[in-house]
Amino acid sequence: MDQHRRRGRRTAAALAAMALTLTLAACDALPGLPGSGSDDGASSPTVTEPMDPAAVAAAESTPVDPSWLCRPGEADPPVDSTAGGTLTPQSVRADGNALEVSGPFHLEADHRYRGFAPVGVLVPADPENRGVPAPGFEGELGIEGAPAPPIVVRERVEVPGDGPTPSAVTARLTLGTCDDSPLPDGQFLLRLTGGGVDGPGRGEDDAGWSASGDVLVDVVDGGAEVVPGAVTAASGEVPVDLSPLQCGARLAPLGDGDELAVAVAEPTTRVTTLVPEDELGVSVTAEVTVTSPDLGTRALLQGVVLTNPATGTVVAGARNAPTVSLQWIDEDGVSRTGRAWTSRGACGTDALRAGTYQAHAFAVTVDGDGATRLVLSDPWAVQVVEERNEESGEGEVQEPS
Repeated sequence: MDQHRRRGRRTAAALAAMALTLTLAACDALPGLPGSGSDDGASSPTVTEPMDPAAVAAAESTPVDPSWLCRPGEADPPVDSTAGGTLTPQSVRADGNALEVSGPFHLEADHRYRGFAPVGVLVPADPENRGVPAPGFEGELGIEGAPAPPIVVRERVEVPGDGPTPSAVTARLTLGTCDDSPLPDGQFLLRLTGGGVDGPGRGEDDAGWSASGDVLVDVVDGGAEVVPGAVTAASGEVPVDLSPLQCGARLAPLGDGDELAVAVAEPTTRVTTLVPEDELGVSVTAEVTVTSPDLGTRALLQGVVLTNPATGTVVAGARNAPTVSLQWIDEDGVSRTGRAWTSRGACGTDALRAGTYQAHAFAVTVDGDGATRLVLSDPWAVQVVEERNEESGEGEVQEPS
């Protein structure tokens, strides 16, 4: 459970900052649950202060009946329409089987706020694209023929209200399963919707709201975890700063490494300048393994980069992508063959000149605040030799200029 505490520390700062800026909206309590009918005609929503996340976290939860998901087709989904409003998730907090999602809340014109009662559906994430549902879970759930998700919401905090719309809201949900078994480990997406909104016109059916994107959630050792530096990621990737890995940049670590460790196996130490027939090119390779004490999903890019030892600047294996994909890290870490091409794509020329270079394996990640972290392995020397020297066995090596 140490990784839970470490992951919790990463989210504590973000939660504290959020709590300082959000205060509880003053509103009159409705009799009954949020979303009861309104006696007045709807008008343009009036916005007031945000909810207080701390107050929501301390509030009593209400049991939720998940039978519409556990026995698809036997009960109607709790929300028919979600066209009335939008929650934009900006921060997530996880504690055991409890999740809290906070962010700005917007109602469409001619809708009226009648309270906040979130509905959450969790679906497995596609392992090849962390931001989209796994095959079989892309369609509508809760209808006949749909699969029952492995995790459902068993309790929620309901916030009554009848008046101005809170500018920001917090949805607190307690997770469980259909058969009361422990939460299964894996990658999940949380889809948030809710009711409690009066639609336009007197006597119209209640409307609802939906989140602007699916929220990333992991379960590790039976407990919910947030993804460091990412709340939603429809593409399965998150922004990253790869400037230290660009051509001509001086290679140096960024930050404290965020507890990642980089190990190298079977590194290439000698390559030639001549490309063999039927080969794409010549490259320096190594098996790069990245491990972390915090298991679960995180942004991760790993590879091999070469530098000029005289200047410390990148000469091969440069990276300049603006995003990094999200990957699952288990107890064994993530192993990939890192590659730095020396015969093509090298910085400044089509190929590296003969000489001695310095190679590093690297890992790039994003921490809980969204800041890029670059971790480097211990360096090793790589010789680039002319083919004729290698054939003669004399191998005269020149220092790179």
